[in-house]
Amino acid sequence: MKRTNSKTLNFLRRNALYLILALCIAAIGLSVTLVLVNKYKAPATDASITDPIEPDKDPVTPVEPDDPVIDPADPTEPDEPVIKPISFVMPVENATDIGEYSEQMVFSSTMNRFTAHLAIDFFAPEGTDVVAVADGTVEKVETTLLQGTTIVINHGNGLKTIYNSLADGESVALGKTVKKGETIGKVSVTNRQESKEGAHLHFQVEENGEIIDPAKYLQLDEK
Repeated sequence: MKRTNSKTLNFLRRNALYLILALCIAAIGLSVTLVLVNKYKAPATDASITDPIEPDKDPVTPVEPDDPVIDPADPTEPDEPVIKPISFVMPVENATDIGEYSEQMVFSSTMNRFTAHLAIDFFAPEGTDVVAVADGTVEKVETTLLQGTTIVINHGNGLKTIYNSLADGESVALGKTVKKGETIGKVSVTNRQESKEGAHLHFQVEENGEIIDPAKYLQLDEK
């Protein structure tokens, strides 16, 4: 019996290294086997996960709001700008005579022919003051051989007044703001196209680019 044990011990001593290697290889193989088994193992069903709720098959149609009712008396709505009517004073005070506006052909003694007279002439002694008929800005000052000195005043909103046959050198500066009744020039005979009619102011009104009858804005009975 002792001899058998001795042989076993000698065998173990001689082959200890191989036995250890065999055990290591077996352990590695077991580990790999466990990893592969866990990898391909079916996952457990989580009882806490519930089936998703399917949306209703019939969608709810959104209700469109009614069109807003606009109250014409609503104070929040912006009002349209109100343009106050403009009133003129007479450009020449105490005129001795007034030549009428006419779109019809009338005879001109200076030109010796018939022509339209698109202005009102205010006759007065030479040197009589000519005033601005309303507040405005001097838009043009021009002196020509035929018409003498001409001043154009812009009153805004498409309205302009034109003062022709003024004395040379007796005028306001271009761009000046003038007030109603402010003197802007003097009556003269510088308009050669009407020189035979005598000293007067040749007065015109332009509304939105068109020459109109100045009587629309003047109180001619207050001359």
